[in-house]
Amino acid sequence: MHVDEADRVYRELREAAAGPPETYARVLERALAACAADPAADECLDVLELHDELAEAYDRLGRVEDALRHADVLVERGYRSAPDPRCRRAEILTRHGRLQEAATIWDEVARDTPDDVWLYNNAGLEYGAMGEHEVALGWLTKGLELAVRTGDPERLVGQLRDLRAESLAALGREPDGLQTAEPRPAARTPAPRPRPADAPAQVTRGRVEQPPVAWAWLPADEYPHLEQRWPDIADASTVRDEAGGLIGHATYCRRMEGRLREASDAGMTAIRIAPLRWADYTAWQEESREEGEPAQLRARYAADLCNDPTRVINWPPGRNEPCWCGSGRKYKKCCAAPGAGGVR
Repeated sequence: MHVDEADRVYRELREAAAGPPETYARVLERALAACAADPAADECLDVLELHDELAEAYDRLGRVEDALRHADVLVERGYRSAPDPRCRRAEILTRHGRLQEAATIWDEVARDTPDDVWLYNNAGLEYGAMGEHEVALGWLTKGLELAVRTGDPERLVGQLRDLRAESLAALGREPDGLQTAEPRPAARTPAPRPRPADAPAQVTRGRVEQPPVAWAWLPADEYPHLEQRWPDIADASTVRDEAGGLIGHATYCRRMEGRLREASDAGMTAIRIAPLRWADYTAWQEESREEGEPAQLRARYAADLCNDPTRVINWPPGRNEPCWCGSGRKYKKCCAAPGAGGVR
């Protein structure tokens, strides 16, 4: 399967994901059938991610056994996810009232991966949604204790607190000290990256915070005009495949996700994504009378956008929040998915 064909399939999936679950399930079925017929499909599409999506779509349709069948494929083929892929089956069973079967799986995964905070978050979330707040509270308490103890590397303290507050309220209990506990500082923190001289660090409660850093990005409606409006970007290797052809927007976003992760791992914090739209950009140029190389101008424009939080996108979003790329899918199902998303 050529990368262009994979990108077409992905666009179709992205559009169907925003529609009725019946339609999305049919599109996913066709995509998996195409992958089964093409041995090279694994080179372009994340087939296990398609199984994961289809399990969720069938779950929403009430087709429980079909959902469980695709959830089991994830385990059989070694799908990498957080929490453990066995939790997909446990989630489906919990949602459909098969609590004893689900509990066996949740407990098994907890024995195998006791330090995975996503396990406790997801189990608590599912039990709370079913009204099983006593059970939910147990999982959420363990998860919040773990997140606080380890410095919250997965940034889940806020969500765990909110879910736990709901269960405490449902049980008629008052908030306890754990609800306000702050994550412990990590044992090792990356060295801060150099800052421009005119961008002073801000100190909050004794901690040095970097100013926001803006990354320019072409949204889906602007990307088709790449070669006409942004020729220097169009010439870059970051938007070209091995044959020199222009990659699709989905692949472009996943490449950018990889660069963002590298920057984050290197110590860059407070990352913002600044959408480039030609009309706004040219109006800014005329008003500001800025001059310079195209890349320098885009960097200044992106920095200016950071002055208005409504015009930039915070990165990374929460795993259950809409993806920053505008696909309409959850971040964990899109650019944050294993293997850098559906298209590699």
